[in-house]
Amino acid sequence: MLNEVFTADIEVKLRSGEASYLLRLYRKERASGRQATIAMLNSEVMKTYGPHLVVLEETGEGEYAFLYAGARVPDHDGQPITGKTTAAIASRTAELYRLGCREAHELNDAICINHVTSPTSSVHHWECLFLPMEDSAHRRMFVTLCMPRETKDDFLRNLLDNTPEAFVAASAMRDSHGEVVDAVVLFANKVAAELTGHSRTDEIIGTSMMRLFGDVASAGGWDRNLTVLRSGKPAQFEFHHRSKNESRWLFVSSNPSKDGVLASFHDITDQKRAQLEIEHQKKILMDEMEQRRGLEQELWALAHLDPLTSLPNRRAFRDSALVKLAESQTAHRPLALISLDIDHFKHINDAYGHGAGDTVLRRVADVLKAPLRPNTDMAARVGGEEFAVILPDTDIDSAIAFAEKLRRRIEQTVVVVGEHEIRPTISLGVAMNRKSSNLDELVDRSDRALYTAKRTGRNKVCTEVEVQAKSGDSANAAA
Repeated sequence: MLNEVFTADIEVKLRSGEASYLLRLYRKERASGRQATIAMLNSEVMKTYGPHLVVLEETGEGEYAFLYAGARVPDHDGQPITGKTTAAIASRTAELYRLGCREAHELNDAICINHVTSPTSSVHHWECLFLPMEDSAHRRMFVTLCMPRETKDDFLRNLLDNTPEAFVAASAMRDSHGEVVDAVVLFANKVAAELTGHSRTDEIIGTSMMRLFGDVASAGGWDRNLTVLRSGKPAQFEFHHRSKNESRWLFVSSNPSKDGVLASFHDITDQKRAQLEIEHQKKILMDEMEQRRGLEQELWALAHLDPLTSLPNRRAFRDSALVKLAESQTAHRPLALISLDIDHFKHINDAYGHGAGDTVLRRVADVLKAPLRPNTDMAARVGGEEFAVILPDTDIDSAIAFAEKLRRRIEQTVVVVGEHEIRPTISLGVAMNRKSSNLDELVDRSDRALYTAKRTGRNKVCTEVEVQAKSGDSANAAA
């Protein structure tokens, strides 16, 4: 609202003492029932109020002529308005006088208008008292007292002082070479004073921009305002101010303006601390999750891996073998199972000690792991010196060749224990899945093939076919 008109209780609503006193003079003049006259504006009144008075007369068609205008009354483009009409001045100012004169004429009494000026005016808010009067010839006149209630500077400062954002405006300070070395503070609002640890804004006006937060400012990143000054490019950044008494985080928006900089900032300490606390709790949670994953892996290893050789144990072997056997039977694909045993392992333990036996077990496990196809084959330690290998998509010839390769590699292995050389060997039994076989039956057939290899000389590979042949020979001999 540019113009706010008061016609009732204006004695209470008037803010300026000058307007209140002039209104009392006017009321005293009207007390006899007569119309107040221009004669009321005697030399004493004009001496006090002349610079703020305007006298107008209606010219017709809703326009008014300025018979007199004081030096401090708003004019048009800086020029005197005495002798001009409302049609010849700025539209917003003209509307004020038209409205005031019209309302005072219709009411035939004093009215007050609070007037907000144009953006270019140095005064932001005027209090205008309109008094209808007559001259000696009984012509209608209008006497207006225009008192500035608020200047534009006061309005802007009040506005900035009541915003939650801190503002600091500074002008560049240059050395003899023209390089920006600092900036001098030209303006700061109350929030800026509070956030920089000052009680009043005048404590930082005229001071160095870099000393707003003390000598530690450059180390904390506040000097990025000078980077904005030098580069002419705006920037946003977080500034962590530390002092003996406080630690505070600020979010800063720094913008260049000609040869100066405007920095606006607000306190984000609570948000930053909350963020840091969340990050801390997140790290604790991640550490706990990592520990839990490690514990789960340890528990899984205890449940599924042999601790000496790191091969899957009997339980893990059975779980995986059941799945692989079912898949091979469903897809009508071959699957081979190899059972193997270290020859004379008890003698190794007795002759060289259980530490030597453990070393041999680990070496055999390493040999078993090497030729396995990833995510397909599987080797496991299923007993003391007993191992098993399951080979999906492998026919009998390939399984025998695989078993022979393992046998030869173990035969060529030398385990050095102290001054002794141990040359282990293994016996192996091979069995193939059948259409109706289950895992226990397959394991039994491969075990019987293994036992045949052991009974017939060790360090060899036998198949279930050879088991059947040996059984047939025994039966014929008995007959």
